[in-house]
Amino acid sequence: MRNRLSGYGRGPMAVAGLLCLLATGMVLADEAASRGKEDRLPGRGDGREGSVIRIRLGDAGGPARCVAVGRKDSAEQTVQLVVEDVKGTYAIPYIQSSRVLKTCIEFNDPGVAEAEVALTRAVGSRSRATGIDLDTTGQSARGSLAHGMSTRLLHGPAFVAEFGGLEPGEYTLEVEGRNGEGRSMCRAKYSLIGIGTIVAAIGDSITEGYYGRGFMREKLELTSGDFPADAVSRDGRNFPQYAPTTHEHLPSVNCFESWMPRLNDLLSGKWRQPVFIANEGWGGITSGGYLDMMRSDANWRTRMQALKPSLWLIHLGVNDERALVSAEGFAANMNAVVELLVGQYGAKPGNIFIAKPCFDYFDGGKPILEGYCRQIDQLVAARGLRHGADFFSAYAVHKEKWYGDDPVHPTEAGIRRMADLWREVLTKALPKGPEP
Repeated sequence: MRNRLSGYGRGPMAVAGLLCLLATGMVLADEAASRGKEDRLPGRGDGREGSVIRIRLGDAGGPARCVAVGRKDSAEQTVQLVVEDVKGTYAIPYIQSSRVLKTCIEFNDPGVAEAEVALTRAVGSRSRATGIDLDTTGQSARGSLAHGMSTRLLHGPAFVAEFGGLEPGEYTLEVEGRNGEGRSMCRAKYSLIGIGTIVAAIGDSITEGYYGRGFMREKLELTSGDFPADAVSRDGRNFPQYAPTTHEHLPSVNCFESWMPRLNDLLSGKWRQPVFIANEGWGGITSGGYLDMMRSDANWRTRMQALKPSLWLIHLGVNDERALVSAEGFAANMNAVVELLVGQYGAKPGNIFIAKPCFDYFDGGKPILEGYCRQIDQLVAARGLRHGADFFSAYAVHKEKWYGDDPVHPTEAGIRRMADLWREVLTKALPKGPEP
């Protein structure tokens, strides 16, 4: 007898490290220090070239996320977030949802007594990364962003600058270290610092990306350059991510594109701000299984605590249907998922969108999923949440257009449509993007 489960079970998950930031072409400062190499670089204090500037970026509410290294008078560097995934990492141009940017700066040269830090926003122009027109206004809580720039003059030994009230956009950070007489000792420039929206897409194999475009990559330190241009968002932040369940069910690939790159382009174009959508789909998982993972899996928890999403997209239910989970049981699990997001991850109810499950052409699936849809309606109303995309109605007709032989997983065309359906819902509910 055919198994009612979709068949993509959970496997062991590696413990995640910290979310890291680095400038392209450089190494992490703490990694270098462990090898004893960077600290042997000569500084201006002994009359030679080669001072190193280390910066840590993050928001005001938590520890600095990571480290970037810049050499004296170095060329402009793209700042990268390096995110620990279930296996391997992915590196993207830096982005955070918080409108407060905190910078901690360290100088290799002990002769540096003061530092000038300038944060510049692309104002009245197009984002270099996205080609998207950015807003023309901006205000810092601790200084005007006149002409898109705000500066801080810092004095040692601790060099910390905080920029608050930032408008969404792409920023450049310039740092200059000076001695006690005001003479320039070193400088560095970091670009593509995104203040925008980080999205977490919670789901099962349909979110993970079955059966859309898949790729096999031996090296799992993934960047946008590892994939064809048409699988990468315009800003380079979304591209195929590691697919945690294909080793069991589709071993010819280990990365899925899914709908995130397309939705990134749609949202960043409409909201005129940087966007990153983390693919947190896990094949074969039920609502109860995902709840367990959120509660106990160190990898998932660490990643979410580091990314700090401001928008949550939830699409679960098909595996519950195959497992004959009652509508009441499904509703209880989904309510607990929402409670956890609000209580432990600071999610605003109005920034949680719950989708209706994909239509399943498997015998007996329709009435079960209809019961789940009713429960979702009640949960959204009771908790002040938002309705996500209605995949149930969208795929209940024209099966041949959106599905292949599989009764519940959309084809590549169907996956592209999922991005369009999410865009329609999100931009209608949040025409200017979510408040973080």
